[in-house]
Amino acid sequence: MTKNKIAKYIANTALLAVIAAAGIGAYQLGTSRPEQEIQDPVEMETEEEFMVDAGTDQVEADMENTIENNSAQREEEVIEKPEEETDSAENTQEQTAPYQEAQENTGAEQDEEENTETAAGAVSAPSLSFSEETQMEWPVNGNILLDYNMDQTIYFPTLDQYKLNPAIAVQAVEGAPVLASVPGTVYSIEENAQTGTTVTMELGSGYQAVYGQLKDLAVEEGQTVEKGDVIGYIAAPTKYYSEEGSNLYFAMKKDGEPVDPIAYLPE
Repeated sequence: MTKNKIAKYIANTALLAVIAAAGIGAYQLGTSRPEQEIQDPVEMETEEEFMVDAGTDQVEADMENTIENNSAQREEEVIEKPEEETDSAENTQEQTAPYQEAQENTGAEQDEEENTETAAGAVSAPSLSFSEETQMEWPVNGNILLDYNMDQTIYFPTLDQYKLNPAIAVQAVEGAPVLASVPGTVYSIEENAQTGTTVTMELGSGYQAVYGQLKDLAVEEGQTVEKGDVIGYIAAPTKYYSEEGSNLYFAMKKDGEPVDPIAYLPE
């Protein structure tokens, strides 16, 4: 009897254990989520970090691509811009080339004209080479009122005094023409208190001729005249020659120093 109870107890216990195990399994099966839905918290955090990192990497990658694209686009623009500027510069040069050529041609023509005029002037201008052998002529016909003298003083009636005289005073009627005694170039035209309107001419070789007491000039500074050309006309005498009357003041210089004009005029 006792053995049967023990065996029955063991059987019941085993049955209860089976039933309990089956119940627990059914409970777990009913209450638990699928394995794919159940994740370890550490794994979930890892997955979230991976997703964040992946998203961040993607954003950074997109930004890098955008920056690279912008840089490439700017490089293309920089490369294309000089070409455009070069094309613009070439077009500008092409447009201005005819104008520059026209200016160069005009400048060359002007230079050629100036050279031609200079050459023509050189051909037409007489050679000024005055010397003691040069044949001069009297600028006016008349008596000598005051003679040249740089060694001794002579008497000046109007001034009523004796002094040196670097020129000759040739008597002439007012309005008489005054001729160039020799070829020369007008160096200066001046107004002088003593000699009135006075013309100085370069004769060459350091010589100069001075004509004073003139009016109505027929020459101007820089003009070249031939022997016998009219320079001007006899004017009324200045107050320094009122006693002597109308006359031509005629002087000559060599290297700036007075020389006797009588020595170069025909007798």
